[in-house]
This record gives sequence, structure tokens and C-alpha cells, in this order.
Amino acid sequence: MRFSDPEEIESRFKRRARQRRRDVTWNLLTAVVLMMTIALIGLYLVLFSNPYVAVNPFPPPTMPVLAAASPGTATAVRLPPTWTPTVKPTETPQPSTTSIAPTVKTEPTNTDNPLLFFTEEPEDTNLPYAIEGNPAAMANTVFHPGEGCDWQGVAGRVVDLQGRPMVGVVLKLTGLYDGRTVDMTTLSGGAAAWYGESGYEFVLGDKPVSTNVTLAVQLVDQALMPLSNRVIFSTYETCDKNLILINFKQVR
Repeated sequence: MRFSDPEEIESRFKRRARQRRRDVTWNLLTAVVLMMTIALIGLYLVLFSNPYVAVNPFPPPTMPVLAAASPGTATAVRLPPTWTPTVKPTETPQPSTTSIAPTVKTEPTNTDNPLLFFTEEPEDTNLPYAIEGNPAAMANTVFHPGEGCDWQGVAGRVVDLQGRPMVGVVLKLTGLYDGRTVDMTTLSGGAAAWYGESGYEFVLGDKPVSTNVTLAVQLVDQALMPLSNRVIFSTYETCDKNLILINFKQVR
């Protein structure tokens, strides 16, 4: 190699220029990859800290918030004005030579508890949950052996389309009871020890009290929007009916 040869010098300058261009190109690509890596790591950190952000294409399902409900306590609220419990009209006896007393009809009727009156109001067939079977009035000792009559409440369970337990569903109890307004919230699964894996329970008081379709239980979502119709029911002042059992099942 002759360093004084002009052609050789020019060739060396061209090779260096090409090398510098390649170096610049690779440096730019390296910088782009580095910035994209940093941005991806930042995105993962944001999704890890808060998976509910809008940029998450696969947000986790929203779970209901656990709301503690102290037995026997209630927050004073007023029921919506559109809800007015109604009692079915009596059956008028036909004229006869023999006096016949009118019979009170309560529909639908529970064959095990013919005096139990309940209804769903208003009826919306598009909601994902409905009552399973008919509500039943029974003694609390069926599920709480050893306890006395100084108790009253409503309880049950929540299952899915296949009858499997649904834990974490929000239930809301509202209405009038023993001269006070009732507004309680609980989750299915909170009373699993007595009513199964998805069992729930509301304690109304420490003695049986009679009410006439003034209480309603309903499934709601985290925003308190209805998941089922309100099931309106009565309570009784006898010890053999101090527990109202209402089960719910997913229907769609």
C-alpha cells in the first residue's frame, strides 16, 4: 500500500464514509429499539399498578366491593316512590243459602308455607338473575341448631346457570321493618357456614316481628344497578317462621 497514491487515499475515504453511514444507521435503530423497550416497560408498570386503565386492552372483570353489614343495624333511607306493596284482592263469595266466608288469595302460593306472600316488582325478564323456586318461611333452628327464638332474618344462596355457587354477588335488602327503615348490603358467600358456599344472610332483629310485604331483597352490581327483580316478602311473629329463605339463580 502506498499512502501517497491519490487513488488509494480516495478509496480509503470512501470506505470510511460508508462505514460512518452504517454506524449512524445502526445507532439510530438501536436508539429506536431502546426507546420502544423503555416505553413497553413503562406500559407494563402502569398496567401492573392499575389494570383498570383505559389503555389496557384486556382489563380484569370488575369485582363487587365488600360492604360490611352489621347485624341489626340499618341506615335510614327512603324507598323509591314507585314501589308500593299491594295485597291481592279477596275473593267475593257467591250468593247462597249457606253463608260462606271469603278466602284471601295470595299468589304465587308456596305449598309448604301457604301464608307466605311474595312477589317480584317490577318484573323485568331481561335481568340476568331471578329467584330460584319459591321463598319459604321456616324456623331459624333449621340452619342455626341450638339457637332460640330471639332472632329474625332473611337468607339464601346464589348459583349460576349450572347450579354452581356464585360468590361475591352483591345483595341489597330495603324496606320497612318494626317501625324503621332498612337498607342493608352484603355479599353472597358471607354466610357459607350455614347456607352453602354462596350463602348470604341479613339479620333483621332479635325477636320475630310480623310485616306485610314491606321488605324487598335484590341482587345488584357494583354500581347498585339491578341484576334481579326485587323480591318483596312478609315476615312473621312466630318462632317457626322467623327465617325467610330466598334463593337466586342466574338465568342468562
